Amino acid sequence: MDSHRCRVLLVEDDFRSAEVAQAILEYFGCEVTVARSGADAVGATRHDTFDMALMDVGLPVMNGLDATRLIRVHEQALGLRPLYIVALTALTMPHELDECMACGMNEVMTKPFLVERLQQALLNAYRVARWPRRAATPAINPPVMSRMGREGSGTAETHVAC
Repeated sequence: MDSHRCRVLLVEDDFRSAEVAQAILEYFGCEVTVARSGADAVGATRHDTFDMALMDVGLPVMNGLDATRLIRVHEQALGLRPLYIVALTALTMPHELDECMACGMNEVMTKPFLVERLQQALLNAYRVARWPRRAATPAINPPVMSRMGREGSGTAETHVAC
């Protein structure tokens, strides 16, 4: 049995948002490293390995798009397995979402995100790591808008404002 814990690089400059996302990721059993800027994220990926990065797009010093581009250049130069990068953004215009994908991100989650959507991103990252040939194109699923309560007591939305 593989005892590897999913290692996630959480790149978020807002302290409260990072705290909430980290708590959810740890609940899912992930080991989380937090970076506060795109430059910190690039540095972290050069000194450590991660299974997934949850990358805020609007970051100080270096935004998430530029950080992703630099990470991809570094991976290609050294022949490394690409890090699964999920954009975390409040941007919702189609051209803005396309820009996230064009810079090398694997999928996009819009803020506020649903807990289920984050769980799906973790599963997508796992699938790409486990079966890279089958996952040549990122598995992007639309977010689930609501879910049944744990006891089936009706509809309960589980949005997370990050």
